[in-house]
Amino acid sequence: MTQAKDGENVLIERLTPIEHDIVLSDRYQIVKFLEYKSGANIYRAIDTVTGLTVITKERPAEPVPVSALEPGEWSDAVLDNAFQNEFLILRSVSYPTVVKALDIFRQADRAYLVIEQLEGQDLAYFLTQNTVSVQLSLEWMIQLCQSISQLHRRRILHLDIQPRYLVVAPDRQRIRLTGFHRAAVLPVVPRSKIEKTPGYSSTEMHGLFVDPIDQRSDIYSLGIVWFQLLTGQNPETIVNDPDWCFLLPSVAEFLPGIHPQIARIVAKMVDPDPQNRYQTITDVKNDLLELINHPRRAVFSFSDVGMLRETNEDAVAIREMSVTQLSHTRGLGFYLVADGMGGVNAGEVASALAVEETLSVLDERLRSDWLETVLDPGVIIQESLQIAITRANSSIYEASAEAEHLSGMGTTLTAAVVYGQNLYVGHVGDSRCYVINQGAIEKITRDHSLVSRLVEIGQITEDEALVHPQRNLIYRALGTYANVEVDMYQRALKLGDWVLLCSDGLTTYLRDEEIQRIVLQYEEPSLAAQHLVNFANTRGGEDNISVVLINLARHQ
Repeated sequence: MTQAKDGENVLIERLTPIEHDIVLSDRYQIVKFLEYKSGANIYRAIDTVTGLTVITKERPAEPVPVSALEPGEWSDAVLDNAFQNEFLILRSVSYPTVVKALDIFRQADRAYLVIEQLEGQDLAYFLTQNTVSVQLSLEWMIQLCQSISQLHRRRILHLDIQPRYLVVAPDRQRIRLTGFHRAAVLPVVPRSKIEKTPGYSSTEMHGLFVDPIDQRSDIYSLGIVWFQLLTGQNPETIVNDPDWCFLLPSVAEFLPGIHPQIARIVAKMVDPDPQNRYQTITDVKNDLLELINHPRRAVFSFSDVGMLRETNEDAVAIREMSVTQLSHTRGLGFYLVADGMGGVNAGEVASALAVEETLSVLDERLRSDWLETVLDPGVIIQESLQIAITRANSSIYEASAEAEHLSGMGTTLTAAVVYGQNLYVGHVGDSRCYVINQGAIEKITRDHSLVSRLVEIGQITEDEALVHPQRNLIYRALGTYANVEVDMYQRALKLGDWVLLCSDGLTTYLRDEEIQRIVLQYEEPSLAAQHLVNFANTRGGEDNISVVLINLARHQ
């Protein structure tokens, strides 16, 4: 055995690694020695009972007997055995993004802890090969907040959150927390006994503030990790700067175009004074979810008369609303496409009435500041859409009955409300609503047309529907009857999703997969919308063509 320094002023006996193929505890067959880290030899092993690959940690066995303690029996004595402490802590937490402890035992003069092997790369190595987008870092921070909140709910502190102990899954969509060798249960041991990681440990762990070491120390370390993800700056190198003094530059100095709220959150997480820092990990998570749940929307609409028509009987509308109240900004958007039909000019009157009346009711009933006070905003939004479209139908029907030249007019209407990351749609006719992303294009609405019904019952194919002589015949529209049935839809959206509303002047000429390909070529909705309209015109453009495109923008 040799002596090795592990952490700050702590001497740990360093054991000579054992050879591969040795079986420990009649179960764990050593495959490979990986490294010496945090006072322990680390091995990859096979659990011969389950056949799974596991990680086995080895260190000298303390004279204190390794006996299972119940959580209620935790005491200072537990800290005398690092593996016992780590095992008990991990066994008390069961969460998908936290590493699991599988077994603990001693053999001869050595103690062993067996934990699951996490698939992927530790973040420290990952960052030497990759950069991380702002959006992905935000998603990882949400996951880590959830992991850490599971610890803090049990009064457990990790005390060594750093890239070496964060594992990025192969798909990059998940990040998991490991490295619990320093974890402690509140109240922690006196400050002088706490090991520290330069660059990642909080000011109070260094004894610079009289505040106790508590949940805020983990928040500081997590903030430093996020700072590193965003800026590419390794804090372990910054601490050698004599002007360091725990005062990080703003993230905005490295990324001037970053969302200001992200820069503020990071600054508050890493504030040197614990009193000015976030006080709970839940507070951090709530501010992160504010960014996720109310994303910036990029929107554009375009309506074209087409190649053959003299007038444009389509109508489109966009209404963006944003209210900042009590330091929170809420976004709400209304989007409408109507395709009118009827005698001379009657179609454009019907579509205009549909849009005007629907917007008026939505404006009256839905205010984003008011929605925040109701228990279930989704129910209110759907009720409001239903009422708005029903009133629009009545207005068109009454106008048609009062004026002979408007007799028989009607219109389709597809009306969407986007609130946070939720889409609500009210629909009558054969205009459409799609949700588009890299994985798929989903037609949300169902066409109220003859050919659509024939396709549904299997009498014709989708290809035959495109050229069917009665493809423009619809059996449900606004204004043709005193009452109308409105189809209602709801979908959850993800950041990066596109929502497309369009009249049948587009879908007559473009297949769904063509629409998806064109939309995903662009970052700007204006360019995608114009490309769609141009494409439909080059294929004939016999009808008016209208599109509304909404993108839930990712953080760049």
